Amino acid sequence: MHKPWIIIDVSQHQGKINWEKLVGKISGAIIRIGYGDNISSQDDLYALYNMQECRRLGIPFAVYIYSYARNASQIRSEIAHTKRMCKGFNPVFFYLDLEERSTTGIWRMAADLWKEEFGDKAGIYSWQWAFEKHVKSGRRWIAAYGNNTGKPESAYKPTISMDGWQYTSKAIMSGIRGYVDVSEWYVPFGDSEPVEVKPHRRVVTKKEVAALIMRHLCTHNAHGYTQDMKGRQGTGTEVIDIYGVPYTIKSGDRDCSSAVISAYEAAGISCGGATYTGNMRKCMTGTGNFVWRSMNFIAQMGDTYLNEKNHTAMCLSAEPDVLMEFSINEKGTALGGKVGDQKQSGEYDEGYGHGESHLALYYDYPWDGILQCVNEEIAFIIEEDGTISKPTKDDGYTATEVKKAEVTAPEKTDTDLGLEIWADKYGKNEARKKALGSRYNAAQAEAERLNKLHISEYMKELKTYEKKHGAIFK
Repeated sequence: MHKPWIIIDVSQHQGKINWEKLVGKISGAIIRIGYGDNISSQDDLYALYNMQECRRLGIPFAVYIYSYARNASQIRSEIAHTKRMCKGFNPVFFYLDLEERSTTGIWRMAADLWKEEFGDKAGIYSWQWAFEKHVKSGRRWIAAYGNNTGKPESAYKPTISMDGWQYTSKAIMSGIRGYVDVSEWYVPFGDSEPVEVKPHRRVVTKKEVAALIMRHLCTHNAHGYTQDMKGRQGTGTEVIDIYGVPYTIKSGDRDCSSAVISAYEAAGISCGGATYTGNMRKCMTGTGNFVWRSMNFIAQMGDTYLNEKNHTAMCLSAEPDVLMEFSINEKGTALGGKVGDQKQSGEYDEGYGHGESHLALYYDYPWDGILQCVNEEIAFIIEEDGTISKPTKDDGYTATEVKKAEVTAPEKTDTDLGLEIWADKYGKNEARKKALGSRYNAAQAEAERLNKLHISEYMKELKTYEKKHGAIFK
């Protein structure tokens, strides 16, 4: 099994953490010490407590500060802020969190000053495009969530070298109320040990497949741009591997709308005969697979931005907000040019904004609205042992049905599930295993622990549950 270091990152948003419950379940933590200039009102309220608890329990920890700096003076103030908060502690690494889009012009200087101060322990937290375009020094801690399911999904793993990949903001951990960010770490983190990552059952929807097919089209140099479709796709086909499952598409070039439409239809989602931007909205919403949304809607992976007169692009992820689009050919025109993408730097070019077809950070094109793909049909299921299966009637055939059949409240702790086992919510034996899925063993262990408690201790656990979720025994 793959054994990276498992690192959580926390701030005052997690409240008062019970760090003792995390011992042995994580390899370390990255603690926010504050944000912006060296002002005490901008200290993280739980930074000192979190660092003290990690030191007491022997949990290695790094730190980060969220940057608002717009010039060198403010960067130095953020450095002073970090050093003041960490006085008397020995963090493994120091990370500068660069996310403010309006300050990208000084990110390279910020990273250089940060590295000058903290040396080999200096690192930057941001997105892959930031390291490709702006940041050239320091360690790399990269955020890429994709579907943000709480589990790492290899399709979204950054493609450049890095210390760690923050793959979710919605993980559940004992000792922490609500969600927490989690990263896989690929370099030693203090003296901690890697933590076993247990495989989990993954439901892959047709919508996700469509987005991954579109990503292939935009990052593979066989697919360039043209509006003159006649003869440009030829008669050949290409097979795309999606998590080990083959999908067949036509070879050759596309324009913006034909790329989006062909990606959906190759995944098994009808677009109702749509042929260009001008009829996409009418045809696609007519199928029931899409709903028209205003620009106030936050597009997710597999939704599509549309300007009905000129352009369309599919959303790869909401965080970071990345679009997939076919833009213009190598001559800077819509017609002609050679077959294939002559503007890419290489096959599977992941660079943002490169190529006739490419990935691009979201930009304020005059979009008319968003075609939200509401098709929830399951394409296939990746079982815990890595085998691929199709959904059955027992599973249900949509993602919603499967979620209802499994644990319905992802915020529930193992103890909560153990109490629900005692309330006979999940049935017995194989039925219970199927309902709880990958959480069965931990929940069953908690049910057995609860059985051994004194009645007064059991009632405390029960009251805690009922405060969060309501009555369990009715």
